[in-house]
Amino acid sequence: MFTQDSTDAENFFSGFSSYFQIAPEPMCIAEEDGTIHCTNKAFNECFGAAENLPGVTVSALSSMYETNEGEAPECLQCDRKCTQKDGTRTKFRIDIQPSRNCDSGSVGYLAVYHRLGSQFQAVGDTRAAEERYRSIFNNTVEGIFQSTPEGRYLEVNPSLARLYGFETPREMIQHYNSIKDELYVLPNRRDDFVRIMETQREVINFESQIYRRDGSIIWISENARPVHDAQGRLVCFEGTVMDITQRKHAEEALAHQREHFRQLFDNSPQAILLIDLERNVVDVNAGFEKLFGYRGKDIIGFGMRPLIVPDHLQDECENYRNNIMSGSSLAKETYRKSKDGTLLPVSMIGFPVHEHGEVAGIYYVYQDISERKAFEAQITHQAFHDSLTGLPNRLLFSERLGHAIRRAGRRSRKGFSVLMLDLDRFKNVNDTLGHQAGDELLVGVGKRLSEQVRQADTVARLGGDEFAIILEDINGAEEVEEITSRILAELRKVMTIGGKTIQPMGSIGVVAQAETYRSGEEIIRDADIAMYRAKETRQGYLVFDQEMHASLLESVTMETELREAIRKKELLLHFQPIVCVRRGGICGFESLVRWPHPKRGLVPPDKFIPLAEETGLIIPLGQWVIADSLRQLREWLDDHSLNLDAENPDFSVNVNVSSRQFGKGNLVSFIREKLEEYSLPGKCLKVEITESLLIQNPESAIKELNELKDLGILLAIDDFGTGYSSLSYLQQMPVDVLKIDRSFISGEESEESVHIVQSIIAMARSLGLEVVAEGVETEGQLAFLQNMQCEKAQGYMFSRPVSAEQATELLRRKLTGVAGTG
Repeated sequence: MFTQDSTDAENFFSGFSSYFQIAPEPMCIAEEDGTIHCTNKAFNECFGAAENLPGVTVSALSSMYETNEGEAPECLQCDRKCTQKDGTRTKFRIDIQPSRNCDSGSVGYLAVYHRLGSQFQAVGDTRAAEERYRSIFNNTVEGIFQSTPEGRYLEVNPSLARLYGFETPREMIQHYNSIKDELYVLPNRRDDFVRIMETQREVINFESQIYRRDGSIIWISENARPVHDAQGRLVCFEGTVMDITQRKHAEEALAHQREHFRQLFDNSPQAILLIDLERNVVDVNAGFEKLFGYRGKDIIGFGMRPLIVPDHLQDECENYRNNIMSGSSLAKETYRKSKDGTLLPVSMIGFPVHEHGEVAGIYYVYQDISERKAFEAQITHQAFHDSLTGLPNRLLFSERLGHAIRRAGRRSRKGFSVLMLDLDRFKNVNDTLGHQAGDELLVGVGKRLSEQVRQADTVARLGGDEFAIILEDINGAEEVEEITSRILAELRKVMTIGGKTIQPMGSIGVVAQAETYRSGEEIIRDADIAMYRAKETRQGYLVFDQEMHASLLESVTMETELREAIRKKELLLHFQPIVCVRRGGICGFESLVRWPHPKRGLVPPDKFIPLAEETGLIIPLGQWVIADSLRQLREWLDDHSLNLDAENPDFSVNVNVSSRQFGKGNLVSFIREKLEEYSLPGKCLKVEITESLLIQNPESAIKELNELKDLGILLAIDDFGTGYSSLSYLQQMPVDVLKIDRSFISGEESEESVHIVQSIIAMARSLGLEVVAEGVETEGQLAFLQNMQCEKAQGYMFSRPVSAEQATELLRRKLTGVAGTG
């Protein structure tokens, strides 16, 4: 507490009263004549009830103001012996700080007494104490001010001056004549400040926009209190100021984010539902109302589960909720029901809402996937069925064959048989009557075969003019031969196609006791051997027996020769151009391996590629194809006459990679090594895979495909639409290109084929995938693809597969004019 009253002194030092009282050094405040008006506890303990400044004369005080007018008086520092309360005399260093009151003009002094030791060791402590005292005002981070009730600044510290854009406190004090008119952006803010001060006796967190010296605007927060003299008269306001501009900007940004989120919530086409911990609806958007048929105002506050979750999925729904409540997000495809009872397939995302680190609710986001599911069902049917005849395709046939083998292993009495049928002279029908007639013949044959077997049996079209049949629950070879004869008899009945009478003929290979085999591939292989022997001998059908092992020896011979051809690098590559549909230029080639056999001639790929896959030779064969394709690409890029870098910077080669190459042979490391060897970027290579890879070992395949993608290599699914075309796999796999199977392009132009092509292109576009159409043979097919905005195509209309030299000539002559060549 102050021991004496002095209005001017108390006004000047009101901001430092707390420190003044607890300071360890004796301190006092005096008027101009040296009369003491207040002391601190340390002074009282040292000097007692002194009336005048110990050790200081009035003349010494007066000399401090003998300066030029307008200049600040200098501080006085002197060393004096002073008599303490106990009568002892001790030497002190006295620091006297003068100040003049801005309103009354009166003078006051702050005197600080520092004891000096015999060796003046206290000098450092004295200066440290003085610095601590001054730092309270000068070095605080917050701005500190004193202002008159009328709106002028009395004192400000350096932090506030810097905050407002001034170099010194004096410059700031002299700048503002009226805080109300010059500081605040809103003129009435000073009036609000004063009114709050008068009614509440303090101002807390008073937020305003102000002008800095350079005219820029910032946000500040003020805390202030009134200062009164001993008579209770208001002397000034004193307080602190903080810059809250960043916080305000953050609040504004948060408000914008909330508004944007609200718009996203309200306008999202997806159905969004927010529920609380009691499972009651907190909010829904318009998308929810549209999908499920409930109005938000009718269901908010009520439980939603009984209304939209089917009864058989209640337990599943509870499990989903428990997972989300544990803090996990969830993405599932499931079913929900609408208000009218319709069962809806939906894609559902659920994630927890956190408040203060705790789960406070759950957001559910639903998307109607009815159209996608219908399309997937259509694609799945297409994946397992032949698009021309509607019969099961090779994939479904293989699946059912596997089931038959497993069933036979559980039965001891009855077995099953497999028939492979190939039409004779089918090519003649295509060549003489056209492909449409050939398609009609295939459809008719498929129908006849289906009529001759039981419902439990399977008739499949494996491709081209090849059919396969599984006969279930067969009692013996005689029954098999009886059914086979009946099939052949029905097959050979004449039919009229395009006004022409045709008598279909075929050859059948039979594996009578298929249950004795351990794999479907072996059954198909032996049935195929018997079928080709029947075709060679024109016997109609033959049952596979041991005598046919001679043909297996031929296969072994071919395997040996193929192995030797790979070792000696006697294979060669042909290249079929891939054409940009819009501009007509060659944008790349597909590499196709050929085997020029010294005795057999040019062995077609469908004869030795399956053999290579069966024997494992596909690994070295595939590596050779990759290496030689990249070597040839490097040669083309180095041929400056082709100018590929400038004319076609995205030029690439496509290489077919068998599913057997994945997981074996270090495919990724081999490709990386060859890219480095020929100094080629990954984007120059496109790896073509078939859809069968997706179901054989999807996890391992996806891992290797991602590693290929990391090299910059592009991935294409070949013959898309004929295999297991699953959208879920497409979303998981890093695919870049879909190659539409030639059967949809060069086959019969049916409404279903057109719809499939349109759907595939639309789906690819939505997934950001490139589309290449295979098997383009006519201008009409090209026009259709152009109309559908298909990016690329290949087929005999542009060029058959050609040698590297011929491909180079194509690049040289028709780099921008390939479209339209035959």
